[in-house]
Amino acid sequence: MPLGPRNELTAGILVGAVDALIWTHFMPSIADIKEVTQFNGNIESTERTALLVCTGFTLVTAGFARSARVFAIGGLVILALDYATKHANATNPDTGKMADADATSYPSPDYSS
Repeated sequence: MPLGPRNELTAGILVGAVDALIWTHFMPSIADIKEVTQFNGNIESTERTALLVCTGFTLVTAGFARSARVFAIGGLVILALDYATKHANATNPDTGKMADADATSYPSPDYSS
């Protein structure tokens, strides 16, 4: 029997919370990811594993609940976590920006002084 609208929201939020816990189990913190070399292969490999496990959990839970809302809420949490991780992995640790240290197109002004 499908869940009611209120229970779907509760289940979706719980699935999102479990997805976040699964993600933190597999991935280091964003601050740690920003300190390693740009486009680190180990981070990308671990990220794919976390994506697979989180998506599998979300699919199974949404399937048992027979609810697209549960899947949508869990999927949004996964997308947000993945975006933050990809952005951190693309950040150059020397400059703190996504561009390489040698990039000259559209340089940002230096506000430090």
